[in-house]
Amino acid sequence: MKMKKSLLTLLVLSMSIFSLSASGGSDPDGAPDKIVIGYQAIPNGQIISKDFGWFEESTGIPVVWVQVNSGSELNTGLASGSIDIGLSGSSGIAAGIANSVPFDVIWIHDIIGDNEALVVKKDAGITDLKSLAGKKIAVPFGATTHYHLLAALEMEGIDPETVEIFDMQPPDALAAWHRGDIDGSFIWEPTLAKMLESDGEVLIYSRKLSENGYLTGDITVARKGFVDKYPELLVQYLAGEIRAVDYYKNNSSEAAAAVSRQFGIDQKEALRQMKSLVLLSGEDQLSSSYMGVMDNIGDLASVLKATADFLVAQNTIRSAPELDAFKAAIRPEFIQQAMEQ
Repeated sequence: MKMKKSLLTLLVLSMSIFSLSASGGSDPDGAPDKIVIGYQAIPNGQIISKDFGWFEESTGIPVVWVQVNSGSELNTGLASGSIDIGLSGSSGIAAGIANSVPFDVIWIHDIIGDNEALVVKKDAGITDLKSLAGKKIAVPFGATTHYHLLAALEMEGIDPETVEIFDMQPPDALAAWHRGDIDGSFIWEPTLAKMLESDGEVLIYSRKLSENGYLTGDITVARKGFVDKYPELLVQYLAGEIRAVDYYKNNSSEAAAAVSRQFGIDQKEALRQMKSLVLLSGEDQLSSSYMGVMDNIGDLASVLKATADFLVAQNTIRSAPELDAFKAAIRPEFIQQAMEQ
């Protein structure tokens, strides 16, 4: 049933959202007539840049912003050539590289802390991870929360087969929560906050799992065809992302206002959600702890490799390539060029 639902989701996406043609045609100067960006409702720098329209302003090219709900959705759009640039959680990136989805890693938006959590109904009789046995838990398959749910079960020596795990995107999970169809969900903001407001409590935060070696983050990738044809546009895009992080660090209230406009939530709540993430500056990105530089790729490659290996062990993907494949997918030179501007 779960596999059929996932396949149906991919089919519907291919016939609807991703029927858009990425990049469109080209004008005589060689620039695309539009750029398609896949974004997620995550309160990071991408949302700030989107709100202010910095990328459109710097390029003069129309941008089509398409909301995706998980890494598997983004990978589908990239593989079909319908998305040029997009954001995914690190588990979706690891799976995409393992499955040879044609993209390059160009930016780390954030390291996930308290922005994602396993939230359960207060009256579901769930007091710890071991009491998840026999319970119904929703999670978007292929997302960082799916990875962390499996990691949490592994930490406690719990067989995933003893838990009823359902593949649901955030809007579907929230609807199922309100109907009483599920006992819990490993989900991210703003859906997390809505579940907590509706008789929910956190069983474990992603921050705790990261501290135990299961690091996750939100990462931007670009379709290889787009990278090869328009490298200068990637530099302009990343200049906007660098600007967004600096803006947040220097003007947190105004940055939160941008997120509140995009999400339709209170500015104070937007700031709270933003603080649950660790936003990385351009300098942070190029350190050995993250992307590194072209001649010395950083620890991100090892994190993605370890994530892929875990997904293989959990029978989520079939196989994982060697570390060199993950290193080859990481392209920090575009950040370097953007910082030099």
